[in-house]
Amino acid sequence: MTYIFASDQKSIIDSRFVERFCLVEKPDACMIVASYSAERMVTIGKYKDRVEADGVMYTLYRALGTDEPFFEMPDSVLFHGYSEKRDARIKRKGGS
Repeated sequence: MTYIFASDQKSIIDSRFVERFCLVEKPDACMIVASYSAERMVTIGKYKDRVEADGVMYTLYRALGTDEPFFEMPDSVLFHGYSEKRDARIKRKGGS
């Protein structure tokens, strides 16, 4: 049994009740979903592309296979990536 903390940090999923974990590709992102049945799915992570989602899916697989009690879905670069600011505040070297 593994408790999975979703990447948006709004839900916790108990893996005992999940039938399967699926990778869903959309035009703008890749999602990892927990499927409870054919009609009921919950998104547990949203990622920039297939490469990033594949890495997370493999890490989730390892956590479930080794019965880790807790697993936190990593956040995506797409939604919370690092963006460098290049404006006058950065260019100044002096004090205020």
